[in-house]
Amino acid sequence: MKKKTFFSLIGLLVLVCTGCERSSYNSNGKVELYLINSFSKINNSWGIDECSVITKSDPLIEYSDFLSYNPKDYTFELSSSAKETVKNLDHSVFGIAFAIKANESIIYTGYFWPSYSSASCDWIVIDPLSTLIGNKIQVTLGYPGLVQGQNIPDKRNDVRILRIFKHDNKLE
Repeated sequence: MKKKTFFSLIGLLVLVCTGCERSSYNSNGKVELYLINSFSKINNSWGIDECSVITKSDPLIEYSDFLSYNPKDYTFELSSSAKETVKNLDHSVFGIAFAIKANESIIYTGYFWPSYSSASCDWIVIDPLSTLIGNKIQVTLGYPGLVQGQNIPDKRNDVRILRIFKHDNKLE
C-alpha cells in the first residue's frame, strides 16, 4: 500500500511539473523587423552593441508580412507590401541598421547592406536589392561573406524565432 501511495505521489509530481513546464512555454507571438534609431558599435567593427539599441517605435516589417522562414538558408519570404517597403528604402553603401525582435525582445541586429557597396561589413547583413528579383530576403553573416577568423554571433535560428514561426505554420 505504501508503494502504491509513493508511486501515485511521484506520478502526480511528474504531471504537475510537466504541466507547469507546458504552461510557461509560449510559442505564440510575433517576429518583426525594426529599423534602429541609435546604437553603439563594438570596438572597431560594424558589430552593434545590442544593449545600446533604440529601435523605431513601429516595425518596418510586421509579423503578418513574414509569410515564411527557412532556417536552412536563413531566408524570410515577404508579402508584396513588405517587399516594396524594403525595395524602397533609401539604401546606403554603409548599411541601414535593423533589429529582429521576437515578442518585443531584440534577438539580433544587422544591416541592410546593398550588394553594390564596395565597403565590407563584419556583422549580419541583408541585401535589400534581393527584393528586385523576388520576394525573399536572406540573412547572411558578413559582407561580402564571412572572413576566416571573424566571430559574428549567429542568432538567426534562435529558438524563440523558430517556435513562433513553427506555431503559425510559417516554418519551412
